[in-house]
Order: sequence, then C-alpha cells, then structure tokens
Amino acid sequence: MLIDLDPPFVLIKPAIGEEEFYANEGEDGDWEYLDGRLVMSPASDLHEALFGFLLFLLQGFLDARGGAVVRGSRYPMRLDDRWSPEPDLMVIRDENRRRMTSRRLEGPADWVIEIASEADPKFDLREKLPRYREAGIEEIWLLDPFDSTVRVESLVQGSYKSSTASSGRITSAVVSGFWIDLDWLWQRELPSVNQCLREILG
Repeated sequence: MLIDLDPPFVLIKPAIGEEEFYANEGEDGDWEYLDGRLVMSPASDLHEALFGFLLFLLQGFLDARGGAVVRGSRYPMRLDDRWSPEPDLMVIRDENRRRMTSRRLEGPADWVIEIASEADPKFDLREKLPRYREAGIEEIWLLDPFDSTVRVESLVQGSYKSSTASSGRITSAVVSGFWIDLDWLWQRELPSVNQCLREILG
C-alpha cells in the first residue's frame, strides 16, 4: 500500500481506473499509475542531470552495439490493471520489443533504473522495488545521489541477489559490455558524456 505524503512532496491522487488513466495520459503526463493511484514526484535539477547523463550513455552504447532499446520516463510499463509505473530508464531486449506499443510496454522491461527523488529519496525502494521484484524484472538499479549509493537487484535462478556500491564499476547483466564508474555520478559537475561513452565502448 502506498503512503500518502503531503505536498510539496510526493503527490498522490485518489484511486482511479486504468482506463481513466490512459484516457487522460496526455493531459496528466507527469503522473504515474501505481497501485491504482496517480503519483507524481517532482524532478530536481540533480535528478534531471543524472537522467540525461545515463540516457545518453545507454543510447550511445546500444546504437553502437545493438541488442536492446532504452526508453526514458513518460513511457509506461504496464504490469497489470493497477500498476503502470514509468521508470526513469528502462531497457528492453530486441526479443521483447514486440511488447512495445505506441503508448506503453506490455509487461516488464528487462532492466529498470530509478533515480531517487529529492522529495522522498526512499520512495522507489519502499514502493516500487517490491512490485518490480514481483514482476520478475531481471535487473533493477536504484540510484540514490543523496547518499552516493547504487543498489543493484539481479534475478538469478529465480531469486534476487542484492548489492550496494558507492564507488568503482558496476556492470549490467542485461546489456553485455555496459558498465559505469560510480565516481562519475557523484561529481559536482558530471563528466563529459562523450568521453565516458568512449571509455565504455573501449
């Protein structure tokens, strides 16, 4: 069950139906559909900077190597008639692209990345992670720039293995060859994305 927080933090609207959510998706594009409710978490400058940095790296890597596509937030991932979360980033392997429609992904992505919000840094961990695990998403990264950590959840032989790191490289299990240096993420000014992408591509 989601926890209601008073404005100006995470905003939650009362329960609505899935049809109503998708009917008004263009009008209420900043809202996610979580557990039958509309939820909005305002994005900070830090959040948007990290989002853009990671999106560029993933798009550039997949353009060069192929095998999957990446989508940013505002593209729902429909898990059931009460849950259509919009992860900050999600990666869908080529073999699962048939589940991508013009409006949403039907079923779970192969890899999702969430970046903690300044409004409620533990929201994704508390509310989204349990549903992502229930959906069987193979790889889940939860970035928390406020304590400079990344939690990685990997589905291995039917159960999740969890690890947390604050420095060094972390490597994706879904996108072979893709890694990031966590020290890049915690700098006051993010490094050149072009230079970082060249390092990743080798």
